[in-house]
Amino acid sequence: MVAILCLAFAASAADISGKWTVDASAAPAGAPPGGGRGGGMGGGTYEFKAAGDKLTGSITRPGFNGGDPTTTPIADGKVTGDTLSFTVTQSFGGNEFKTAYTGKITGDKSDKIELTFDMGGRGNPRTITLKKGD
Repeated sequence: MVAILCLAFAASAADISGKWTVDASAAPAGAPPGGGRGGGMGGGTYEFKAAGDKLTGSITRPGFNGGDPTTTPIADGKVTGDTLSFTVTQSFGGNEFKTAYTGKITGDKSDKIELTFDMGGRGNPRTITLKKGD
């Protein structure tokens, strides 16, 4: 019985561990690749580490105007079944901005994530598609 419960728990959350990138072929017509300027808030490489229902990792974005890339840790991460959520906090000009992300794992091989992010009232929520990297 314990073994069955362990298997059921393990199957309840998809393992999305690894690197993910924005699927530019899935962008809506007229949308800039990666969500906008310098990769935008949605661009970059997402590195997820899933352990049970806990999700950690980071987002690495290209530097602005050729500057060094920035890596932002994921906080409050959770993955349950085929859904995930997390937040990231970034600093610009001495101000902190928190962005909330929610997503759904899709694709025949669970190799895509439809990810929506809300920048806390700074513009409308945006949706991007991530594809599993190498």
